[in-house]
Amino acid sequence: MGNRTRPFAYTFRATDKERQIIDEKIKQSGLTMTEFIIRAIKDKPITVIENAGEILTELKRQGNNLNQAVRNNYYGIETERELNDCIGELKNLYRKNSIAMGGA
Repeated sequence: MGNRTRPFAYTFRATDKERQIIDEKIKQSGLTMTEFIIRAIKDKPITVIENAGEILTELKRQGNNLNQAVRNNYYGIETERELNDCIGELKNLYRKNSIAMGGA
């Protein structure tokens, strides 16, 4: 207990409706309650990405594809088409991420 970096605890009261809203916002953010509140009071953005799990799965899949292409290159297997396909998919994912984050 002596090494805690945040020794102060705060409590406050909320209605059932307010509690539900707070709990849902924290769940959507993927942050802990402490992280969520600290970001909120420091005016740091709290970004929620819809379908983030799907985007992460696709990023992992494309990372695996890229690793396979690089490994094939080491073994002398033709990889130009494979690399171009992977680059195209990564560009597509980048666009989807930008849109999800509120960009153009």
